[in-house]
Amino acid sequence: MPTALVTGGAVRLGRSIVLHLAERGYDIALHYGSSGEVAEQTAKQVRQFGVQCKTYKVDFTNFDFLSLLMDQVIEDFDSVDLLVNSAANFIQKKLEETSNAELLDTININLMAPFILMREFKNKVNKGLIINILDERILRRVSAFGAYSVSKSALAHLTGLSAVSWGETVRVNGIAPGLILPPAGVSDEYLIKNAPNIPTKTHGNTTDILSGVDYLLDSPFVNGEILFIDGGESKKK
Repeated sequence: MPTALVTGGAVRLGRSIVLHLAERGYDIALHYGSSGEVAEQTAKQVRQFGVQCKTYKVDFTNFDFLSLLMDQVIEDFDSVDLLVNSAANFIQKKLEETSNAELLDTININLMAPFILMREFKNKVNKGLIINILDERILRRVSAFGAYSVSKSALAHLTGLSAVSWGETVRVNGIAPGLILPPAGVSDEYLIKNAPNIPTKTHGNTTDILSGVDYLLDSPFVNGEILFIDGGESKKK
């Protein structure tokens, strides 16, 4: 069976991707940061699809463990066919309000960790597909998401750069969601309230993102692309 390493795979969009890949027949290497109990619950659900699932607790603000994560996954599963960088530090603060610690954590989790894992995937696997979960805000200037937007914009650049450099052996693409999930701890009323601001006047669902994942998995000639699944929100000025 193919194996997927999904970061941030215990909760929210990462969890949806994990369960979808398991349904497609992927063994799952599920990374989590602090959601240990939830990660085990997700892993239990994954195994119900008849595939393997192992969980890996790694603090993405500590670079010493990142290279070891890829080594451990390869040892446990023999190889990795898909890397999904979904873990993120979603911080809603203006630039001038962002502390040094918040800036560092956001850059480390949203950019540095994917960079290192992508490098390890290329050097130690050198085949398959990388999908980076981005954000539609990378095409806009939203001051309320300062450090977050900067980190995701840099990851988008890294997506294209690596796709050009590695395309012969490793395809690299991104998915930029829009109004799909409310912020953590916020009800779905957030989606209904904000839907009128979207060109389609609707909000999306995780199934829209999973369709994008399927497209990238099933389209071997797609490389270096970012799928904006956002109802057209990113095109607004």
